[in-house]
Amino acid sequence: MAYGNDTADTPKTGHARIFTPAQDGPASNDEHAVDVLSLLRILRRRWFVIVGATILVAILAAAATFLMTPVYTASALVMLDPQKTQVVDVQSVLSGLSPDTVTVDSEVELLNSRSLARSVIEKLDLVSDPEFNPDIRPATFTSMINPLPWLRSILIPSQVMSTDQQKEVTINEVIDSFQDNLAIQRRGLTYVIAINFTSSDPDKATKIANQIADTYIDAQLEAKFDATKKANEWLSDRLSSLRVDVQSAERAAELYRAEKGLSNLQGGTVSQEQMSELNAQLILARADLAQTQADYANARRIMTSGGTIDSIGDVLKSPVIGSLRAQEAELTAKQADMASKYGPKHPAIVNIDAQKQDIERQIKAEVGRIVAGLGNTAEVSRTRLASLEGSLKQLQSSNNQNNQDVVRLNELTREADANRTVYESFLNRFKETSQQQDLETPDSRVISSAMQPVDPSAPKRKLIVAGGALLGLMVGLALTFLLERLDDGYVSAAQVEEVLKIPNLVMLPAVRPTKNEKGEKIAVVDYALLKPLSAFSEALRGLRAALMLSSVDNPPRVVLFTSALPNEGKTTTAVSFARAAAMSGKRVILLDCDLRHPSVHGRFSTDKPSVGLVELLGGYAELADVIITDTASTLSYVPVASGAANPPDLLGSEHMRKLVALLSSTYDLVIL
Repeated sequence: MAYGNDTADTPKTGHARIFTPAQDGPASNDEHAVDVLSLLRILRRRWFVIVGATILVAILAAAATFLMTPVYTASALVMLDPQKTQVVDVQSVLSGLSPDTVTVDSEVELLNSRSLARSVIEKLDLVSDPEFNPDIRPATFTSMINPLPWLRSILIPSQVMSTDQQKEVTINEVIDSFQDNLAIQRRGLTYVIAINFTSSDPDKATKIANQIADTYIDAQLEAKFDATKKANEWLSDRLSSLRVDVQSAERAAELYRAEKGLSNLQGGTVSQEQMSELNAQLILARADLAQTQADYANARRIMTSGGTIDSIGDVLKSPVIGSLRAQEAELTAKQADMASKYGPKHPAIVNIDAQKQDIERQIKAEVGRIVAGLGNTAEVSRTRLASLEGSLKQLQSSNNQNNQDVVRLNELTREADANRTVYESFLNRFKETSQQQDLETPDSRVISSAMQPVDPSAPKRKLIVAGGALLGLMVGLALTFLLERLDDGYVSAAQVEEVLKIPNLVMLPAVRPTKNEKGEKIAVVDYALLKPLSAFSEALRGLRAALMLSSVDNPPRVVLFTSALPNEGKTTTAVSFARAAAMSGKRVILLDCDLRHPSVHGRFSTDKPSVGLVELLGGYAELADVIITDTASTLSYVPVASGAANPPDLLGSEHMRKLVALLSSTYDLVIL
């Protein structure tokens, strides 16, 4: 219920309007996440949808399980054996399986191969079994209504095939059916592989699972025997050709040695040592020449540019220049001492200057000799280098032919040794494979044969029913939230206030169909009278208290019940509220203002009134003539006897205002 003050009415009397919200009004636009309480309220309102969907889908799932044909699964266990029994080492020729994940997965694929399946089918003659051969399978209702064969015959034109082609097509269809029932699985990270086969006959499933394991073991042995046989044949042929190659290579090396006279290779070895020594000396001579030329060029550059000759290394090492520099230093010190006593023109000082100049000339002469010595040293190094290079060329020229002969002989010798090594290796392999041929064992072994299953592996009735119930629960939840989404009515007081932006006074609970002591159905308008302690009656009393407390000094005495659309319960609510107010001792009068579809009089009596509100407002009847008293309570009401052509003008007239003012002064509560 929504409440609002009506300021357009008589100022001395309080007024109020009660709205019953439209059932197709807008839902809440709450952008926040739905809280847990809201979800629980939704589930409580729609519990019958959830329970019904859960039970229905569970029943359908249970019925489907009883229509399914039970099948049985037999399982045989095969283990790959990484420990091989080998008398000799022939891993390079015929190695066993390596214990890695890739190898185990490869064996799983081998067990799933069509070739292995074909071998089992041929051994057990499964082509004659209707379970695997669709051509001899009896027709069922499902196969008769299946449109796929009919569509296939239209889309794919039939071809004329020979007997062999038709037989091959049948074999492939049987293999497809066979592999659909076969499941090969590796047990964790172990070497154990489970062979699972499913069939409608438990004995057949056991027999096929064991046959697959045996065929797989036999295939490994046959593959090993074939590989050993082919390896022996190939090694035998290869040994014959290698024997001829070894003999030819050794004969060629001996003939070349005798032809070139290379029985003693001492001379060739000495020549190589001499060339090695000359190369070492040549490297040192080149380094020495480079150093002496650099020193000589540096000294010439310093002397030419007038630089400091003391930066020349050999000058610094010369004892003569060192002695002259010492004498020059003594004269300079002596000159400085005497200059302070006698002055620069003194004969002794002049004599010292002459001595210093003589020392400078001696130093320059000594430097010239040092530089000339550097040039001579460089020339000697150049001459030595040229001599070494000439000796090396001469030795190379004389030794060239001998080296070529040695190289060719070494080449022939290496070829003969290589051929001999390959021949010996192949000979050893041939002996090993010949001895190992009779000792071949499979790389796998059966550790557990398939036992005949007792219980069917499918269908799992309990699991399917539980899954159906879970699916039904999810469907029920989906339907619940879908219905809640499609329901555009109001479900809470907060939603009403948020959408309509007006205060909400009360929400009347739904009244369940109830019968009285005589077994008669109780009308909703009589519920407040017969059930005064019910939640519906309490909500009506709460509405009246809220109206009274909305304005303590001037409580509303005129209340209007209205709605956006017809048939939303405003008449039922107004009559119930009026009766509840009358039961509390208030003088209450109810006016039926619905001039198009009047229904108030039908809530109290089945007799149609002769005069009513329209006649009263039109001046054709008096107030006392149109007021009727409820027989079940002290409530008074004014019905509508006949309609009006212009209800808005009539209800908005001055006569209506005066009537409401008159009634509000006479009664405690006027309900429109």
